[in-house]
Amino acid sequence: MKQFSVPNGMRDLILDQCVTKKALQLKIEEVLDKWGYQEIITPTIEYYSTYETGFSDVRQEETIKFFDSKGRILMLRADMTIPIARVVATKFKDADTPLRFRYCANTFKTHPQLSGLQDEISDCGCELIGEQEDCAQLEILVTALQALKAVLDKDFILEIGNVNFFNKACQSLNLSAQQTLTLSQLIDNKSLIELESYVNELGLSVKDKEFFLNLPWLSGDATILQQAKDYAFNDDLALIIQQLQTLDSQLNKLGYSNINYDLGKASKLNYYTGLIFEAYVDGVGGRILSGGSYRNLIGRFGRDLNATGFSIKLDTLLDVMEPKPASSCYMLEYPSSMVVEALQQCEALQQQKPVKLCVNNALDTIKVSEV
Repeated sequence: MKQFSVPNGMRDLILDQCVTKKALQLKIEEVLDKWGYQEIITPTIEYYSTYETGFSDVRQEETIKFFDSKGRILMLRADMTIPIARVVATKFKDADTPLRFRYCANTFKTHPQLSGLQDEISDCGCELIGEQEDCAQLEILVTALQALKAVLDKDFILEIGNVNFFNKACQSLNLSAQQTLTLSQLIDNKSLIELESYVNELGLSVKDKEFFLNLPWLSGDATILQQAKDYAFNDDLALIIQQLQTLDSQLNKLGYSNINYDLGKASKLNYYTGLIFEAYVDGVGGRILSGGSYRNLIGRFGRDLNATGFSIKLDTLLDVMEPKPASSCYMLEYPSSMVVEALQQCEALQQQKPVKLCVNNALDTIKVSEV
């Protein structure tokens, strides 16, 4: 017998899984609606050149590409931030700011086989565009925290960093793009032995070496920010720590304490230019939410606006949710000779709850039960 399956990195969702995922989406959208975000829908397929514009370096091996009838390279969208940047710079090029958009859409990235990661995931998130950056960052963080509280009945941690703590250090030391990339990968992966070996090859001062060697350890609650001051070797780095401490104070005043900080965060999405954050929950190996701020991305498409946003990974979140059973409904059984009468009665019952019809020729009349 021929066996049928789905491609690697894809999966079917059925029955209670669909009900649970839809309920998650609706709860998140309800929170975003309350913050004034309006829905935006972009095509599943984009020109590859659009992502080449948005990313300084597209990871081709992670994209799903094909050609149109004119030989132009197309791809399945890899995220929603870049399509929204394209829309803002074209259809909203003269619109007043700030702009607030929300979305729920499937995105596509390929992962190594056996990695356990899905190549198709549903992102549900928002973008706050053209607002004063420090205010936008706090608003987005609070919105993200509220959205997670709306869908989770267990504790989670929001982990905040700033890519500039790493990037500005590399710039001040005149490190090359390749050296910066290698360092970011080693720090992000917390490859401590390889990191020490590589840092020793760069010809840095003792103090500069200490900065990079300690970055993987600068992760924890707000006390880590005070420790990070000891390694901030110039005014730019000291200012970033000060801004994070201010943000922490603001979040505490608003009643949020489930916050950690990671100064070693070096985002894999190279359009982020400042604040970055991720959320984690027990039972899930990866992040359930990610976001950050970007100043230059929309300008690459023609309108110079800063923005901050986040997305919640519905499929990842689904793995820790208790399945939500389908709501109760009526079962309407009928003999085939009474199909018209059954459909008439069905229409009336549907005003109360869903109805499932079933032909049962052992009956001589219509039978209604609740299931």
